[in-house]
Amino acid sequence: MLVCNVMLPKTLLIVDTETTGLNPPQSSVIELGAILYSVEHRCVLQQMSTLLPVCGDNLAQKINKISAEASRADYEVSLALALFQQWLNCADYLVAHNAEFDRQWFGYESLPVVAKPWLCTYDDFSWAKVSKPGLSLVNLALEHGIGVSSAHRALTDCQLIAALFDRVENFEALLSKAIARSQEPKVYVVAQVNYEDRHLAKAKGFRWNQLVQKQWAKKIRESELREEIAAELLPFEVTIVPIT
Repeated sequence: MLVCNVMLPKTLLIVDTETTGLNPPQSSVIELGAILYSVEHRCVLQQMSTLLPVCGDNLAQKINKISAEASRADYEVSLALALFQQWLNCADYLVAHNAEFDRQWFGYESLPVVAKPWLCTYDDFSWAKVSKPGLSLVNLALEHGIGVSSAHRALTDCQLIAALFDRVENFEALLSKAIARSQEPKVYVVAQVNYEDRHLAKAKGFRWNQLVQKQWAKKIRESELREEIAAELLPFEVTIVPIT
């Protein structure tokens, strides 16, 4: 059983990035959204978003609806980035949905290096109202009764996370457990399934081509993997892939 004897943070920095592709430095961040969130008062303190100028085309425009031309419009970026840096300095943790994706962009181009710890609302938080693992942020919000008017813009995605924090019961206990879970060692595991059985891997939270090429794989805590294997909860064999 996980013992959650951790000190609660005072302030969280909720972040989301919209990008022109999947991997830096081949792609760029075209939008940054952020919310400074008070744990003590359970409310948003400040929020902001800004486009970031990119060269070339936005290959993800069909998803985030941001044109590369708009990112190169005449507006001031430095003030927004300076404000973000101030929030970064005072926050105890950064929070994102699928944090592994967002954190990889910091330290490239105009985004600062982040030395503070991250929490992932996709992986670290144990949400009570979920029908299946691996929910998108939109589906996670809907299952908690939170209306969604738009998605795939940086600030609106941050606002969904803040709304989840506002809505859930026993938020402090949920956050404490998430911090403890985030500090547990993890491994990559590959599901040994054929094409016809791929739905079994997907149902268990495995993703196609995630970090391991042409395989159904996921990153999982060592303790959780041992528990699933011992309880025979995985209907297929798995292979552990070392994290390099």
